[in-house]
Amino acid sequence: MMKMKNRFMTMAMIGITMAILGCGKDFLEKRKDISLAVPRTLEDAELLLNHTNQNFGTTPGLQIISADEYTMEEPNLNSLSITERSSFLWSRDFYQGERFNLDWTYMFSQVYYANTVIELIDGMGALEGPQKDRADGLRGRALFHRAHANWWLAQLFAENYRPGQNDGSLGIPLKRTGNIHEDLRVYSLKETYDFILSDLREAERLLPAVPSGLSSPSKLACDAFFARIFLDIGDYGQALAHADLAIPKLSLMDYNQFGLENDSRRPFPGLFPSGNPEVAFFSSAIPYGCPVFGNGCRVDPQIYASFEQGDLRKNLFFYRFDDQQNVIFRGSYGGASVYALFTGLALDELLLIKAECLARENEGPMAVKVLNDLLETRFDPASFSPRVHTDDRGTLDMVLMERRKQLLARGLRWSDLKRLNREVGREEWLKRSFPKMGEFVLSPEDPRYIFPIPMEEVERYGLEVYPR
Repeated sequence: MMKMKNRFMTMAMIGITMAILGCGKDFLEKRKDISLAVPRTLEDAELLLNHTNQNFGTTPGLQIISADEYTMEEPNLNSLSITERSSFLWSRDFYQGERFNLDWTYMFSQVYYANTVIELIDGMGALEGPQKDRADGLRGRALFHRAHANWWLAQLFAENYRPGQNDGSLGIPLKRTGNIHEDLRVYSLKETYDFILSDLREAERLLPAVPSGLSSPSKLACDAFFARIFLDIGDYGQALAHADLAIPKLSLMDYNQFGLENDSRRPFPGLFPSGNPEVAFFSSAIPYGCPVFGNGCRVDPQIYASFEQGDLRKNLFFYRFDDQQNVIFRGSYGGASVYALFTGLALDELLLIKAECLARENEGPMAVKVLNDLLETRFDPASFSPRVHTDDRGTLDMVLMERRKQLLARGLRWSDLKRLNREVGREEWLKRSFPKMGEFVLSPEDPRYIFPIPMEEVERYGLEVYPR
């Protein structure tokens, strides 16, 4: 039965991938070979960019399985696909004969389509008036999506970047054209991030100030994304500056409005059409069996226990079954879909970025004020005790803990572990223990924090890879 379920999940994922590769059906479906289908007009470009659910609204999901947010009992491991199981157990032989990785395929699909749009528009020559404005907007969207996909690839398939410290380390392959036969090589980390940031700067210049919809990028989304990137690479001044630009354009939800008896599978408002006032840009993780479909995947009991009395998130974020050991997460900002784990850009993350940057720049009292502005909308007013600054390290610890709780299952914990493991006193040793299989350990500097590039790609292009 487990093998049949595993096979069903694998086939379902392959089906989703085939749907991605069918994007832009008004002209792409006319060709069996996608390399022969050449978009020629701005209408074609817009068709490619508008297929959000199949293409640009998706981010990796294996890093959620690998992080320390979920637990699983030994018998349930057989229900996972090979890549899910290898992610959960940090297996050295990751693919075990498989040659396919959905996270890799989805992201490179997005890069391919973004490149196709960019090449189309660049090849049109000088445009004027409304046509130029439309072309600029489409090119800006494509540049944002290419930067977004490449950043997510770097989170999984490269080490954490620290400018000036590991510039020459391996980054990721950077696909720069819409030619599916383009030769690939692995660029350095510096080259990778220079490319991502260059795309995002150009996108910000071309995009409108506010989005036409939550799945469409904008200057607001660019600033939110810049804040996320700069925090991850340790440029706290730039992260703070971009967070400050984005924060005033969004509004916090007061969790008190949703009620303590809320038993919905998704307690937060749908993103479409009315929207969630905290969200700047929508994306969601690939819906793997763990944790989206359950498969025995449960929230780590220590995380659940960290939500104190009066914290409304303890009810709104979780379903609790028989006891504290049997808890599932339901607090995604993914709207009505129970399969959408939100990984997009939102105000809660921006406030936590601002608080962390302030704490790291010895502005502890200001950091605590920002944190309290967020937390007072997450607590029952009768139970909320404002946080107090004692010392800078204690304030930073407090901010990082709230980041872990508020951004649970956003796909960011793996990146946080990688960056925080570089700091003395914040290293994490991840462990999973099973009665028959024994103990699995991931040390702070373990090379298994970097996912392996699929062997098919390594062999086809002769790619240089990290040891595992």
